Formats: sequence, structure tokens, C-alpha cells
Amino acid sequence: MDLKIPEQIDQILSQLRAAIRRYVVLRGTALVLTVIAILFWITLGIDNAWFGITRLEIPRSVRFVILLICLSIIVLVFYQTLIWQMLVKLRRRALALLLERTFPELNDRLITVVELSEQDKNQPASRGTLSDKMVQKTIDDAGNLVKSLETNRVFDFGPLRTAIVLASVAVVSLAATAAASPGTLSHWSNAYLKLAEEYWNRKNGLEIVSIAQPGDRVREFKNRTLKHAAGTDLTIVARVQEGKTAPDQVMISYRTKTDTRGKAVMAPAGEGEFRYTIGNLVDDLQFTITGGDFTTVEPFSVITVPEPAIESLVANCTFPEYTGWNQPGIGDEREQVIGTAELNVPMETTLVLQAASTSPIRIVRILGRRFELTIEKKSANEEPVAICRYLDDLGVARREVKLTQKYSGPFLSEDGRQISIPALITEVESTIQNCFDKEAESCYADGIVIDREDKLSILLEDVDQIVNLKPIRIHVRGVVDESPEVKTRLVGIGRAITRKAFLPVEGELQDDYGLISAAFQYRLEQQKEPVLLPLKRQPVDTRFYEISQQEESTSERFDVMPLDLEVGNILYLNLTATDNDTINGPHLSLSETYRLKIVTDEELLSILHQDELNLRRRFEQLIEELTRSRDDFATAMTENADDPTDDSLPVGDAVQRSLNTLRKDSVETDAIRVAFESIQLEMVNNRIDTPQVRIRLQSKIIDPLTDLLEDEFATTEEHFRLLDFALRESTQTDITADLCLNDLDGLLTGLRQILLEMRKLESFQEVIELLKGIIDEEKALKAQTEEERKNKLIDLLN
Repeated sequence: MDLKIPEQIDQILSQLRAAIRRYVVLRGTALVLTVIAILFWITLGIDNAWFGITRLEIPRSVRFVILLICLSIIVLVFYQTLIWQMLVKLRRRALALLLERTFPELNDRLITVVELSEQDKNQPASRGTLSDKMVQKTIDDAGNLVKSLETNRVFDFGPLRTAIVLASVAVVSLAATAAASPGTLSHWSNAYLKLAEEYWNRKNGLEIVSIAQPGDRVREFKNRTLKHAAGTDLTIVARVQEGKTAPDQVMISYRTKTDTRGKAVMAPAGEGEFRYTIGNLVDDLQFTITGGDFTTVEPFSVITVPEPAIESLVANCTFPEYTGWNQPGIGDEREQVIGTAELNVPMETTLVLQAASTSPIRIVRILGRRFELTIEKKSANEEPVAICRYLDDLGVARREVKLTQKYSGPFLSEDGRQISIPALITEVESTIQNCFDKEAESCYADGIVIDREDKLSILLEDVDQIVNLKPIRIHVRGVVDESPEVKTRLVGIGRAITRKAFLPVEGELQDDYGLISAAFQYRLEQQKEPVLLPLKRQPVDTRFYEISQQEESTSERFDVMPLDLEVGNILYLNLTATDNDTINGPHLSLSETYRLKIVTDEELLSILHQDELNLRRRFEQLIEELTRSRDDFATAMTENADDPTDDSLPVGDAVQRSLNTLRKDSVETDAIRVAFESIQLEMVNNRIDTPQVRIRLQSKIIDPLTDLLEDEFATTEEHFRLLDFALRESTQTDITADLCLNDLDGLLTGLRQILLEMRKLESFQEVIELLKGIIDEEKALKAQTEEERKNKLIDLLN
């Protein structure tokens, strides 16, 4: 027979199951809320206590651990009070037993009905009629009894009420806190949920920066780290943050890498700013700052690094074409290593200063006398930009020019270690003035324009914003192309010349980069403008040109005859040279100006005769001096030999005196010989020489003087020198005093013979002078006769 279970029993069991679920959810939720509130207040209390003690936020790592612990507790409570209990399967038999235990009047009827129904479902049983009636009666009785049962009696509501009370208190406390102090929840959220580095709303707040030189540049710390130039002063600045109150005192505590520690009060430096300077910092440093309720959460680090510097500096030059220096092997090298901070190049040279730095560079500043160049690379992906500002005398920018990258390579390489600075050194006024004239249509933009010379100061700023405090200085100087150097002399020509003379010239023409032409320049005294007469051979494209009369190929002479000058005219003569400067030139130079008077042949011969007379007198004095020296030497030999006690001039002193006289007279004799050669050459150049006079001068005076200088003078001087050395050093020698005396006698004999020829030449010249006087008297008498005849004819006509 099938069992008929009343609906009342199923309903009561279902109600009990639902009630249990509600109980578990309510109690579990209340406990979770309570735990959350308790953890909130505990963590908030920990944070307040820590800040009260240290004035610091709890380290982020510690807060993260606390957050993990709190989450673990919440999850555990949530699982134990809700999830785990909700997962428990509430069977009908367990629910029936729970009701049987709570309501004894059921007298096992409910559990019997539930068990019979479960057995009948699994395995239907066959019972007798009597048994079926008894089972049915039990079911009916159970159904009637459960109608009056109150399932709430099953529960113990004490723990639930406690949990709800605790949860209510927790929720109310959180709500009241949120209403009364919203910042508290935000503070807790920033501290434990957002894990903010700084979350305390302090009364005092400071911003830490550094002041760097030059220019008091503000440098900010990146991730609490700053790189600083080793060996320079470190200035740390604490600024009051906006909306914060300045503390009464700010303390700094630091420790270097070598464990040197320090603590000091930062000095007020204006409103809301405090400074502290550590001089000559060479070690890495860590520091903390405290002021009022502000304290740095983590120490700031300063890493010392070397200042940016230049390892090598090279100038790649392009010289002006006219110099020819761009050709290999001519002039200076195009690539010049600057090792002494000085660079000298020809004017109008374009160059690129190429520098290799010790660290990656971000900004390069080049300061000159009248310009300021800034090369900046803002990022690794951007091309560097070069801006040149030209300044007036007051340092005010007159014009700003963006330079073009005409030359190979950027101003700054990709790694920032190679720097290229293009420049033009010029003295062209138009190029210079265009740099300062805003109205000028164009301006040189291929590089900086250096006016003649300048002392450049280079400042480097690397990617860490470190600047070299001591600028790198370079003196760049444009060497002006000087005018050619002209050194000349007239050969065999005096201050007076005849109308038919030719003027031989010797000398040297020289220029730094090359000559292009040379010419004679002459004018008469009454003329204003000179006349140019080109040389027969031009010094084209040569830096050195020599004019010499020794070879026909290098000889030059100025012929006076074609000018058809008159006696008494004054002729001014120069030699000019012109260089090949095609930019600032050409430059022209003049030699010494020669003032020449035109005289007659007789007048010039008279002048030369007077010169010969003066030379003969000098020669006579020379012979007299040498004769006295010979006599003193002979006397010293004789008297010292006869009487050793005689106090006359010692032999040694006499030898030394004679030696000095020989040396002086040798030089004087050679000067006289050269003077006679000049007289002979002057006669030839003025075309007034005769074969007799020329041969007489050469064979009777010049050649004998030459022979005497080469033989007698040289031999006599050498013998006296050896004798003098032997006497001073007390050594043996084959040279005797008698031999030296004989040498002097032979020398004097030769000199007197030449003097005799000079006197004969003088007599010959005197005859010429006499004839010249007779001719002059005849001319004067003829002129007087003509004048008297003219006067008589006039008288007759009257």
C-alpha cells in the first residue's frame, strides 16, 4: 500500500530548512560586518599610533602585509560563518529529529513517518492490513500534531542577537565616522587600499628640490634620486607646499657613502623656503628632512658623478681657396687637434669644431663676445636644434638665427657624446653686420660668425642636468692675411745717378699664401701719381720670390734711359708686390723708397772720386795702426830678451794686442775692398766706366786686397793666435815671435804696395778733375762770350 504523507509534514520541514538558512545568513553577515569594522579600527589605530611615534607613514610593504592579513581574516570568517554552513545539506530525517528533540509530544511519530516514507521510496514494502492501519494512524497523528508546532522554538536566538548587535554597532560606528569625518575613511582607503606613499593630511608639507649652478637652476629629484657633480657644492631646498603651513624649524639628517653622518638646521631663505648647503661633495649621500609634522617617508639619495667634460677637440677646417691649403701637403693640416685651447687659422676659414664628451650631452652652450649659441636635443628621437643669438654691446639679442645642418653629421650625435659646432671666422663687414641687422634679407646660417677672433666659453649639460661649472675655453683667432713682405736693395747704385743709368735690384718678395704680381713703381718729384712698370718675370702663385743679379733668370733692373730725364730731376723708385687674397684683398706692399738725383757724368765721377779719396785715407790709417802694433811687438821682443827685469810691455800682452789689431784691420780691409767693388759697379751701372779705369781698379786694388785677405792676413792671424795660445798655456809650439814679426812685415809690404796704386789712381783722377775744370771754364767762357755778343747786337739795334 502507498503511504500518504500529509502536506503539513512536508511544509513544516521546508519551513524549518528555510529558517535555518536565514539564521545562518543573518548571523554570518553580521559576524563578517563586525570583523570588517573591528579590522578597520584596529588598522586605523595602528596607523595613528605609528604616525604619532614616527611622524611617518607605515611603509607600503608593511601596509600591504596588514591588508593581506585582514583580507585573510575576513575571508576565513566569511567562509566559516556563511559558505561552509550554507554548504551543509539539511536532510529530512535530520530536520525531523530536530523537531522531535524540541517537541517531545511528537513521541517519535514524525521521525517514524519520515523514515517510512524514505524506505517506501527506495524499496516499497508489503505489510499486512493491520500494519497498514497502524502506520496510517501514526501518519495522521503526526500530521495533526505538526499543525500546531512553532518552528522558532528550535532556534537559540542569543548568538544571532549578539551578532546583530555587534554588526549594528560596527555599521553605526563606520557610518558615524563617514558622516562626521569623511577624511578618516579616505585616509584609511589611501593607506590600505590605494597603498599611497603619502596619505597623512599633514599640517606641514615640504617639497624637496636642489639648486644647481650656474644660474640657480632648480633640479627635481626623480624617484627620490638626484645625480650631482662631484666636487661641487650641493644646495638642498625644502619648499612649503601650496596650502601647507611653514614649520618653525626644518632639520636635515644625512649620511655619506663613507659613513660620515651629519645633522643640521636648514636656514630660512625667504618666505616658505629653507636651504642647506654641503660644500665640496665628493661621496654619494642619503638624507632625510623633518619639519613640524612632516618627515620624508624614505631617504633621498644623491649620487655624485663627474662633470661633463671634453675628451678631445678637433677642428676640421676648410681654408679659403686662394691660400691653396686645402691641397694635401700645403700649409697647415685641415684637421687640427686643439691641445692648448688655442686655434689659429687663416681669416675666412670655415671650420667645424668636433668635440668628444665624457657623458651624453643634452644641451651645449657656446658663449662668445657677441653671440650665444645653444644646441639642444630635447629627446632621443628628435633632431638637435641649434639657435644662435647675436648680441649687441649691452648683451641684448639683436637677431636670432637657426643654423642649418649643412655639414656632415648632426650637431649632437644620437648617443650625445659627439658635438659638432660649425663656424666662420671672417672680417668681411657685410657678413658681420647682417648678423646684427634684423632688416637684412639674409644672414649666414651655416654656422656661428666669429668676428676676427674670439674667446669661446663652452658649457655642457648632460642628460642628468649636470653642467660643468668651469667653462671650457678656446681662443679662436683668424690670422689676417698680411701684405707681402718686400725686402730689396739697389746693387751698385748711390744716391746720384746719370740719365743713362740702369738700376740693378736684389731682394726677396714673400707672402703667407702666394704672390700674384710685382712691379717697379716710380715717379718724379713733381708728379703726383706714380707709374707702375711690371717686372719682366712675375712671381705667379709662389709664396717666395728671390731677385738676384747672380743669375740672368732671376735678375731685374730698372732702366732710366727710356725715361729721358733731365739733369737735376729727382726720381723716387719702389718695388711693389701684390698677393692673391681674393676675399679681403688683394694687398699691396712697397719696398723702401729710393730717392735718386739725376746728375751729369762729370758730377758722378767727382762724387766717386771723393769716395775713393775717403777710402784711401781709411786705408792709410789702417796701415799706420798696424805699423804701430808691429813696432810695439818688435820692441817687446827685443827689450824682454836683453833685460828680463825690464818693466816694458810683456811679450804675451804684445802678442795679444797685435792679434786683436789684426782681426780688426782684417775686417776693415775687407770693407774697403767691398767699397771699391761698389765704386766700380756704380760706374758700370751708370755707364760712365772706361776700360782703363775698370781694369786699374780690379787688377791694382780689388784683386790684391782679396789676395791679401785670403793669404797674408789669414796666415799672420793664425800664427799670432797659435803663439798667444802657447804663451798663455805654457806649451811648446813651432810658431816663434820672429816668424810672426816676419809675417807682419810681409803683410805691411803688400798693403803699402796697394796704397801706392791708390795714390796713382788718385793722380789719374786728379788729371780727370783738372780736365773737367778746364772744360767747365771753357763752357763758362763760351757762355760769357755769347752773352757779350748778344748784348753788343742789342746795343747796335738800339
